[in-house]
Amino acid sequence: MTKYLKMGLTLSAIVGAAACGDSTGPGRPPVSLSFAAKSLVSSGAMSLSDAAAYDVTVTSGGNTLVITRVQMVFKEIELKRSDADQCPDDAAGESDACEELMLGPVLVDVPLTTGVMTAASVSIPAGTYRELELKLHKPGSDARDQAFRSANPTFADTTIRVQGTYNGRAFTFTSRLNEELELDFNPPLTIGETGGNVTVQIDVVAWFRSLSGVVIDPATANIGGLNEGLVKTNIKASFRSLEDDDRDGK
Repeated sequence: MTKYLKMGLTLSAIVGAAACGDSTGPGRPPVSLSFAAKSLVSSGAMSLSDAAAYDVTVTSGGNTLVITRVQMVFKEIELKRSDADQCPDDAAGESDACEELMLGPVLVDVPLTTGVMTAASVSIPAGTYRELELKLHKPGSDARDQAFRSANPTFADTTIRVQGTYNGRAFTFTSRLNEELELDFNPPLTIGETGGNVTVQIDVVAWFRSLSGVVIDPATANIGGLNEGLVKTNIKASFRSLEDDDRDGK
């Protein structure tokens, strides 16, 4: 039975914006950060009428995969300036190379319908940015991580959790993938006086496909499973950063 999925983001109380983004003013326009699933219509996952309201359903190779929920843990989401080589190693690093959008860790419920859900809004210097950096983050032992683990015990040792059914059988897929993602803007992102929106687009439909494009059983990709490596590779390749001022996820 397909249920309606309400788009939303579960943000931990310890989510923070950069200290430089705490105030607005001339030269510091507002910039929002949003998340979206890659267009379900263009991927062929479902019809136009269904895509706006229902869970992700993929039928391939005689198998049917229904994804009802996708949750991910992120940390230290930053925009890298066009003239910068790299961001600091941690949130406390002293550098003008990057602007923090979110410190985290943060638990994100990826919207599985069309459109986006905005996670944060901060003020950063106007300018040109060439890359979005974010970390898929397994909570560790520092104070922020410990607070997150207490508030979200299901994710104490997990970065990704997916629920749904495969050929009618319920599954839960989990991963400990700990990865720093560097997502280029092409062309570079320009933040002017009016600000803008950055969307992280995630192609969740592509996660559970074989190299030949056949949908696979997500249970076989759990820790130690036959397809664990394949799905980790698919996940790492599924992210894209977009300048998305009209917030349509495209």
